[in-house]
Amino acid sequence: MNKDSNPSTKYVMVESSPSVEEDEIDLLELIRTLLQAWKTILGITIICSGLAIAYAVYAPEVFKADALLAPAQDEKPGVSSMLGQFGGLAAMAGISIPSDSNVDRVLATLETREFLTKFIRRNDLLPVIFKDRWVEVSKSFKLDDKGEEPSIDDGYTILLGCIESEQDKSGLIKLSISWEDPDIAAQWANDLVKQLNEQLRQKAIADSKKRVGYLEQELAKTTLQDMRAVLYNLLESEKQKAMLANVNEDFALEVIDPAVAPETREKPKRKLIVALGGVCGGFLGIFAVFFAQFLQKLKSTNSEAVTHS
Repeated sequence: MNKDSNPSTKYVMVESSPSVEEDEIDLLELIRTLLQAWKTILGITIICSGLAIAYAVYAPEVFKADALLAPAQDEKPGVSSMLGQFGGLAAMAGISIPSDSNVDRVLATLETREFLTKFIRRNDLLPVIFKDRWVEVSKSFKLDDKGEEPSIDDGYTILLGCIESEQDKSGLIKLSISWEDPDIAAQWANDLVKQLNEQLRQKAIADSKKRVGYLEQELAKTTLQDMRAVLYNLLESEKQKAMLANVNEDFALEVIDPAVAPETREKPKRKLIVALGGVCGGFLGIFAVFFAQFLQKLKSTNSEAVTHS
């Protein structure tokens, strides 16, 4: 076969687009740009650091008081086993045996609107919560822009935000109160536990009295000896529960370690705020330099386009 009959091989040279070369980032050029604009970057960093320092200095200090608690036992083991033993027979008679209160329910009660508003009213806490608006001479509040005084709901919202509670794996509970005054924070933590125990104790006593009255009525109407024995045992256990509730002050939560006024503040963390302010200022300065350079190139490109047109 003749070589001349073969089609000739053609090579096409593809040159890189000038636009692609212009978009490539030159690291040396970036470093040169940053070095030339170091005064701008330093100035912005100093301004941001100054703002961070001002915020760290003038931000209100917040202290956290912690109280260590444990779920209290409101029944003796013998009473619980007795209720479990006769629970089936009692259900047949139409008698419901209440279950033991759990920790989640107790902690949920601590943060309810009813409980906290009662706590605010009992201790007259609105002047303390809104101390910036309280006028001691006239014993009244300064009105806001709407011409209104702080309400009990406003106090509830702020107080709720100051409360933290968590339970660890061992079952212990840590109740924390964050406030500007360390003594007040510790007092609130201890008083909240005291009021919670008292409220749940009074409720348990009232419920127990109702159940005792019901069991006595059923006992008077029942003639079956087996059922009378069941009702009698339930009545005795209910009276024992009421007696324990009357004498046990730590009804729901037992205080393991009461809250004391903290010596160190929880926030603001001034060193961290200043450090973050400096870092953010440095990044903001670099961004400002590159953004200004981008705007300058964009303006030059538009000018050239207008000239050529």
